[in-house]
Amino acid sequence: MTIPIAMSTAVLVFIAIPIAIAWVAGLIDILRHPMPAGERILWIAIVIVLPIVGTVAYFTLRKPTEREIQASQAAAAERRR
Repeated sequence: MTIPIAMSTAVLVFIAIPIAIAWVAGLIDILRHPMPAGERILWIAIVIVLPIVGTVAYFTLRKPTEREIQASQAAAAERRR
């Protein structure tokens, strides 16, 4: 049984590419986010070994930076006006 070309293209466009983009964004965020070197190496290893689960876990568990907290608070204050 062969998979139709349209089906494989849809899978690529709507599943594989967004997952790859999220994975790369996760790796970039790990490298740019302030954290101790050991923690950074551990997260990189987790995200490389378990790309989907590791990336989701990283974005779920990472602590926001002070700048992200301030931006969130400013946005919330702006919505209240």
